[in-house]
Amino acid sequence: MVGESGSGKTTVLNLLIGFITPVDGRLSIDGMDISDIDLRSYRRFISVVPQAPVLFTGTIRENIIYGLENVTEQEIQDAVEGANLKSVIAKMSNGLDTMIEEHGANLSGGQRQRISIARAIIRNPKVIILDEATSALDTISEKEIQDALDRLIRNRTTFIVAHRLSTVRGADRIVVLDKGKIREEGSYQELMEIKGEFYEMERLQMALR
Repeated sequence: MVGESGSGKTTVLNLLIGFITPVDGRLSIDGMDISDIDLRSYRRFISVVPQAPVLFTGTIRENIIYGLENVTEQEIQDAVEGANLKSVIAKMSNGLDTMIEEHGANLSGGQRQRISIARAIIRNPKVIILDEATSALDTISEKEIQDALDRLIRNRTTFIVAHRLSTVRGADRIVVLDKGKIREEGSYQELMEIKGEFYEMERLQMALR
């Protein structure tokens, strides 16, 4: 999903997660109306990687496995590797048991994002929601994070809210939103060929690189 601020992207994500419910129309998940679904059970199958990860004071390990029980060391290591976090932890004085300051103040944006991705991987979700997950990163960090995200979303239903249009090139379906309405939809190639709103947005971003 792409579009200017206020186009409705965050509203769609909040509907998908069940934070808000439709006041009109119907939202169905695999054919079931979301109002008939136990949202607590439903949310167990969803992982969200936000633009600004929410970290709490505690160790890196505790932040990765937050809310889970009976997690094996191998599962933690697999999540760390999948999130491209291994090299970061290797440089930490106490490895996975390194303390994170409030809001992750002692970590870079890229490091915080990798912990957020490891947290998503270890939950083995069926649905991934990426909310502008790379927009606040520098170019080097973005490449490393994008590699980790590519592993995370493989064989999973993924919803992406993107500011950098390069992150949605491989999407099966791109939706261009404007003031809550769908203006265009299609694959990257299809939208570039019709030379509409998405084409102009991409052309502008490429000119600014």
